[in-house]
Amino acid sequence: MMTDITLRHIALTALLTGMAVNAQDTATINISNHSGQTIYFQPESALDYSPVECPDTTITISEGEVYYRLIDHNGNFHQIFVTPGSHSLIKVENDHVDISGSNEKENVFMNMNTFTCRAPKPIKTYSPEWANYNEREIARIDSMLDASKLSRQFVDTHKLYCRYIFLNQRLNGIELAKAFNPGGAKIEISESYYDFLDSLRFDTATILQIPKWFDVVNKALETKEKRRLLPVSNDNYMSVYAKAIDDETVRSHYLVNLLALTLKRNYLNDFSRQFESVKPLITDSSAVAMLPMLEKKYQDNLASSAKVATGTPMPEFTCKDVNGKEYDFSDFKGNYVILDFWFTGCAPCRAEMPYFDDVASRFAGKDVKFISLSVDTGEELYAAWEKMMKEKPHSPNVLSVNLPGGFNSPLLGKLNIRGVPRIMLIDREGKIIDSYAKRPSDPKLSQQIDTLLKKL
Repeated sequence: MMTDITLRHIALTALLTGMAVNAQDTATINISNHSGQTIYFQPESALDYSPVECPDTTITISEGEVYYRLIDHNGNFHQIFVTPGSHSLIKVENDHVDISGSNEKENVFMNMNTFTCRAPKPIKTYSPEWANYNEREIARIDSMLDASKLSRQFVDTHKLYCRYIFLNQRLNGIELAKAFNPGGAKIEISESYYDFLDSLRFDTATILQIPKWFDVVNKALETKEKRRLLPVSNDNYMSVYAKAIDDETVRSHYLVNLLALTLKRNYLNDFSRQFESVKPLITDSSAVAMLPMLEKKYQDNLASSAKVATGTPMPEFTCKDVNGKEYDFSDFKGNYVILDFWFTGCAPCRAEMPYFDDVASRFAGKDVKFISLSVDTGEELYAAWEKMMKEKPHSPNVLSVNLPGGFNSPLLGKLNIRGVPRIMLIDREGKIIDSYAKRPSDPKLSQQIDTLLKKL
């Protein structure tokens, strides 16, 4: 049995390529799977797994992705370099995967020289030794690429690919490690860990062919902002980020992806404040073509979030601390209120806790109340919350309470809360200022609170 599959992404995801591909440049991949087991084939940037169900499958690729990944029945990863108009044949046997056709030499090189950011066991991950080891590995692969007779396109692209694998690990990897660190404790890193950001530049459109390029660029700019290498501007941060990108094409596609991410996170106030100011910075035609869809998405989100719009009264609710003392939301009126919705099983929630405590300490004695509102429900989760409250020291400036009913509380439905962490900012009269506020680790939240307090 043979099947044909066309690999396409939804319109917004297609922005990640940054390149237009003509119909005649469609690439084809023929996969012959004789292992008798399910295998997977997808862009390397994809988070989900795309099964190849039939023994003989032809896949056509009409997007400008470059790096694809085949995952065999043993869970092994095999990289495939795909270029417009190319044709590749993949044969999967019981204990062997053979890749031939276009870019065959490039594919052999990649799979024989895989870069994974791993270092020998005595070297601690994220230490200076780890960084130096991986820099040497990248230099070694660069030398091999320069000495090879592979296509110039592949050599240039793969050099960037290895660097961005490393950048992604240095930036996003450590954030994940912090999130899953027990208790949400901060991971210790050296003072020089982020020094590489000083010389990091985004100055070639080839970046747009690298898997997860947007994640790397965005995290790099956010980290520069946190380290005050970029100015903190709650009202204008998109323009600040954009001006830190040298290449005009990368800047255009970065902004379109940032706007899309803003809508995904439902930061509607950010979108409305900054969309018009960044539009002139979006000059690449394929990025400009996405703007009407973003505007429509904004209007759709605006309509679905009407009940938590700025100026809407915050619904009344009751909560209680670990000792059983009850509080009504009305008890907090007269103060600005920062609500952090979370639960004990949420690693990103726990990772934000030290930052929440830090922000609360910064505004100690001010007319602002910080409330850590657990939505743990059921005997097991509630017991986990009680244990955590008794064992984990909290800032005296944070009120840690539980919402009766937790996930099943009507309050979550009224506030469109379908996932946590969720930060909300309420004014002194009990009206919503921002129903999707920034996380405590983002310096723009502190700046927003500062601005509000200056109005008093």
